[in-house]
Amino acid sequence: MSSISIIDKKVKDFIKRAGDGESVYIYEVRDAFEEEGSSVECIVETTTNEHKKWQIPLPKIKGKKEKEFVSNYFFSTIYNIISTYGGKEMTLNLPNGELHIRELCNALNDVFQVNRNRIDRSGYGKCINVTDRINAAFGHSPFKFNISESSKNYVNKAKAGTYNANAEKDAVSLFQRTVKATSSLVLIGLDIGGTDIKAVSVVNGKISSFTEFDWNPTRMIKIEQMTDSIKSVMNEMCAKLGKSNIPDGVGVGFPDVVIMNKIVGGETFKTRGIRNKSQDYESEFAKLLDLNEILLSYCKPNAVINMTNDGSLAAYTAAVELAHSNRGVDVTEGVFAHTLGTELGSGWIDENGEIPQIPLEIYNCVIDLGNYPARKFKPFDLRSTLNFNTEIAGTMQKYASQSGAYRLALEYFKKDAPGLYNELFTRGFIEEKNNGVYVIVSPKDMRKPLLEYIMKLADEGEPQAEKVFKEIGGYLAATLRETEFLLSPKAKKRILYGRFVKSQKCLKLMQEGVKQSTCPPASPSVFSAGDDTLAYTPLMRSLKDNPDYTVAQFGQAIGAVYFAAFAK
Repeated sequence: MSSISIIDKKVKDFIKRAGDGESVYIYEVRDAFEEEGSSVECIVETTTNEHKKWQIPLPKIKGKKEKEFVSNYFFSTIYNIISTYGGKEMTLNLPNGELHIRELCNALNDVFQVNRNRIDRSGYGKCINVTDRINAAFGHSPFKFNISESSKNYVNKAKAGTYNANAEKDAVSLFQRTVKATSSLVLIGLDIGGTDIKAVSVVNGKISSFTEFDWNPTRMIKIEQMTDSIKSVMNEMCAKLGKSNIPDGVGVGFPDVVIMNKIVGGETFKTRGIRNKSQDYESEFAKLLDLNEILLSYCKPNAVINMTNDGSLAAYTAAVELAHSNRGVDVTEGVFAHTLGTELGSGWIDENGEIPQIPLEIYNCVIDLGNYPARKFKPFDLRSTLNFNTEIAGTMQKYASQSGAYRLALEYFKKDAPGLYNELFTRGFIEEKNNGVYVIVSPKDMRKPLLEYIMKLADEGEPQAEKVFKEIGGYLAATLRETEFLLSPKAKKRILYGRFVKSQKCLKLMQEGVKQSTCPPASPSVFSAGDDTLAYTPLMRSLKDNPDYTVAQFGQAIGAVYFAAFAK
């Protein structure tokens, strides 16, 4: 049997599994393709003028369905790279004579809709919108593809791109100085999420007050509704501080792409309602650039606003705590964190203690090229694997997140625990309408209660609920593999934040799922919780000892306080 027929057989098997509703992870497809065939060299020049390189294996395949599968794999890989790094341009170096590779690369401008207006882009083109906004914010031209044919035939095993950090710094000492700085400052930390805003105020190194503000930004139609909600939180926090304690700074974790303190993404689920209702979305979204000035209006002269993506804030929070523990050595390789909540947040602090200035929209990356039956449902149907924003199937947004928990619960309960499945309806969590199954969000938003109910069942030992979190562990393992390919960070451990890790039982179930995955890391404990066990700084220990609030709830808001002090 020839090598080509072996690859054809593997692809046919992938397609069969996908048709049967099984996951076909992009990493296992890449692993199979690395064994035979040529590859295309992919080089991205980032907004900050760095160059990153990957090789993407692309075998020659027979058959229409098989070619469509390979095309989906290739375009998904390119999409994952752009979603993670953005960039001014991407250069693709093709091996000579590989017409099947040239054909795929020649289609990139059309598939990613490079020459369309932002408002007209869909699917893969959505990542170009984010990239173009970043480039415009920093004075660069719109993103472009460059294609060239090389005499080199890339037949060797594809290698992951690496992030080239700047000159080494003492990250541990950097974080320790940041914590000391809080002892003489008045600071507010804002952890802005998809279902709530959590805030903490600190006066001279002591926690002063907490607040939690529920909101649903996806139902908003103007940016002012977002900024007015944030103003309400700031008004409450400043009133609690009193006139004698005006902030020296505000640290913010915001659920969108933040580059050099500018909110420049605009394609998240949270802003979907505004995108759909605005006649001029670019002008409307640009109003978020005023958030810095809004927050400064609550502060002293010469105050600082330090803002980052909420996932990056999670990584920063973990790094600061680890720097004050006997695990400080972990910080020397950087820290990688995920927030498991409305979506999958991702953050990375490199070995220099810095946040790489890239989009890092990991939640938008494709990990699953399979499960064809789930693709037929509309994005907001709980059974669907289609991304809310792009309608691309198989992205992390619908896997390692509350959406993943909902989908799996419906599937497992309906099949093996019909009584529990019916309970989801009778308790008012979900409803059938418009030929679909949806979570109820009005008059009461049931997203958090539904997740908490599934977690409670798992805590109580309900087998089908336990199975949900084991499967999510498998998704986390696949996420680890894809981030390794995309970023190759020195940090190999992943710290988890969010509602999922409020429960030690659910964490252990996810770790068990990691261990049982098709390609597990060396130890399932590579995924650990950013909970009370990660409380070493004075503020975090104070939060841990608080009888009313937990580290799982307000840990990232404390991290935002430290992030503000970092800028002072």
